Amino acid sequence: MASVSADSILEGLRGSLFATSSDETKQVLTGVHVVAEPETLEFAATEGHRLAVVQSADDSGIDLAINVTVPGKALRELERLLQAYQGTEPIALRFDPTQVVFELGHQRITTRLLEGAYPNYRQLIPPKFERQLTVDRKQLMAALERIGVLADLRNNIVKLSISGRGQTLALSVEAQEVGSGREEMSAQVTGDELDIAFNVRYLLEGLRALPSSEIQLQCSSATSPAILTPVSGLQMTYLVMPVQIRS
Repeated sequence: MASVSADSILEGLRGSLFATSSDETKQVLTGVHVVAEPETLEFAATEGHRLAVVQSADDSGIDLAINVTVPGKALRELERLLQAYQGTEPIALRFDPTQVVFELGHQRITTRLLEGAYPNYRQLIPPKFERQLTVDRKQLMAALERIGVLADLRNNIVKLSISGRGQTLALSVEAQEVGSGREEMSAQVTGDELDIAFNVRYLLEGLRALPSSEIQLQCSSATSPAILTPVSGLQMTYLVMPVQIRS
């Protein structure tokens, strides 16, 4: 048995659950992979095109090694209970080889664990990047939401044009027969110019889960993975694969 603070679990779920797969044929990806080491809890979720990893500091003294995949459905229910949880007691976790039990106060959730090897997600995160930019998170979200209306009509793809010379980030969408949209904002940029495109929904969902006023986007090329991280606060890495655009 382990006891973990409610805040640590809630933080981990908020930053990972959204990135799980809904495809039941890839069953292990419909869950969140939870790894516990002394004083840290790691939550990871991926569906193939993106990956969310949250490291949550926990000082309640987890002393057992946990390396399990818990179904997303059960964790959504746990998240709902934790949001309403008023207690100060830590959450008790009980494991056996096939299931996990979460106990909060008088409430209990029991769920089976997902079978199968979870992908080695840590090796997907590149060790270094050639370009990085820092930008205001809410400003970027607002621009993506506005321009995303056009992207919805096309194929959900938004192009990001990063300019080190101008210290700007421009977002653009080309929607045939409807028109095109472009928004530009200032950003702190290091590295050469680059055009890179993403699924607008993946970007927005990641930005909603990164609770800091500024975020950093790191990337190397238009075809290699990019990562988003908060500039302060939560330790979270959100990796997203770019979409290839025909010029």
